[in-house]
Amino acid sequence: MHDIRSGRCPLCDHREILEAVAAEFGDAGREVPSAITYDARWVLGGRNPSHPHGLLRAYVCRACGYCQYFAQDPANIPVGEEYRTRLRA
Repeated sequence: MHDIRSGRCPLCDHREILEAVAAEFGDAGREVPSAITYDARWVLGGRNPSHPHGLLRAYVCRACGYCQYFAQDPANIPVGEEYRTRLRA
């Protein structure tokens, strides 16, 4: 199977792939990058969107719409309950 990041769709073999930085919009329209996990907040509960780990990039075939997400720098994504991540063997 092809890797869509090479510029070729693994489903339909089309060679026009869109790459996009995944993001969401939070309070007051603030853009928050989509990531695998975030550091915990020190003062308030929950996650701190200013400290993401494993930023996500989306790759979309312009012909069939097939989409895959890939995390940047996966070896440095922290593992632990505080990050809501775990390693599976």
